[in-house]
Formats: sequence, C-alpha cells, structure tokens
Amino acid sequence: MSEQPKKNEDGKILIPTNVLASLTTVRDSGVINMADRKGIKDLVPTEVGQWMDENPELYMEGFFIGFADSGENYPA
Repeated sequence: MSEQPKKNEDGKILIPTNVLASLTTVRDSGVINMADRKGIKDLVPTEVGQWMDENPELYMEGFFIGFADSGENYPA
C-alpha cells in the first residue's frame, strides 16, 4: 500500500517549493493544459520533470485538489 500524501489544512497536496513554483508559472502562462504531463515536462527544469516522473499519482491528485508549498526543495 502506498503512503498517503501529505496535505495542508485546506487539503491541498504538499509539494516541494521549486516544483510548485515551476508548475505555477506554467499554469499561469496558459500555454499548455496542465493534464499534459509530457508537455509540461518540456517547459520546466529537469529536476521538476524528474519529480513528476517519480510522483505521477501525486501530481494527478494535486491537479484535481490543488498544491501547496511543503517548504522544501527537490531534490533535498
């Protein structure tokens, strides 16, 4: 059984600060649908794409309920 994702008090998925910043920039640009993981990975730094590859279920859950800053960077 996989570990439950960490969430903030609003129920948003906690993800690394640098990952959240990159995903927010892409989302705010409006150039790509945020469900297009491959397309997003073409627009973000390598480490963010790596995090997305390592956490596909976490990304999709956060895609639907929202992300929040964990206060840590990836990789740690």
